[in-house]
Amino acid sequence: MGWFTRKAQAADEAFPFLSRDDADHLRGVAADAFARAGRPVTVHDDHLEGPDGMQFGLWNLAATCHEAGRRSQWPAIADRHVGQVLTLPDPSALDDEGLLDVVMLRAVAPDQIPPEHRHRFQHAVDVAEGLLQILVADFPTTVATLGDEDVDRVGRERMLAAGRARLVAEPVEHESVDLDGGVRLEVFSGESVYVASKVLVLPELLRDLHGERAYPDGVLVAVPDRQTLLLHVPIDAGVMTALQTLAGSAARAWATAAGGVSPSVYWWRDGSLTRISRLDGDGGVAVEVHPELGEVLDRLAAG
Repeated sequence: MGWFTRKAQAADEAFPFLSRDDADHLRGVAADAFARAGRPVTVHDDHLEGPDGMQFGLWNLAATCHEAGRRSQWPAIADRHVGQVLTLPDPSALDDEGLLDVVMLRAVAPDQIPPEHRHRFQHAVDVAEGLLQILVADFPTTVATLGDEDVDRVGRERMLAAGRARLVAEPVEHESVDLDGGVRLEVFSGESVYVASKVLVLPELLRDLHGERAYPDGVLVAVPDRQTLLLHVPIDAGVMTALQTLAGSAARAWATAAGGVSPSVYWWRDGSLTRISRLDGDGGVAVEVHPELGEVLDRLAAG
């Protein structure tokens, strides 16, 4: 479980999993790849822009290059990425049934959809502070965020139901990790980029994990990156150890992850998520316990 101990590094503002020098190099490599493909672009911090105003996000390319490691591999990766981007499947070319076959519910950080483009994604829902639910088309080699025009022509309820069903069925790996004092964390991971999105279907995930049971004191959950979900079911005074571990580990993992989702811990109870930790202005982690959660923590601590 290496992500528990990863140290934060000096990070680029747009791509916190890259150093500033690596991020600047990545931007240049990406621009060169578009030029080789006959599409000159202007470089911005988190995207490239063509002369026709079309924008190309750099997050996925940056994540792939980060995972590859050596800079010498980046030009080839960028060429493949640009080739895919310029030949992306067009969701609007699919009929209703075709779109229903590829739709997926996904959890992302709100800044994955820039404010100036949010009007095109009215179907996106803030499920908690710092966590956004969107609908995407899951193609074999790429993921495309669906605009309202595609969602609405099929019907939002049908698309949400189909996307939720596909997310529930998405396979993930599970491991239990025991901390000091016998405190248990449940760790979900895997190759899927939708592991963290399982936070949107927690009742089904919990049912698979524990069968049918109630969670009167809720569940603590964190989704630091798209391929990780961390979970703790409060049952005794160990909840404080779990909360502190989750808050620190999620923030560190998010800071170095390619594909970060949220550095925060959330409290899930009765179907709703409440953010209970966040990064403070000094680079640390602040835990915010509101009265309802405070009552639960006090009661369990008194045991």
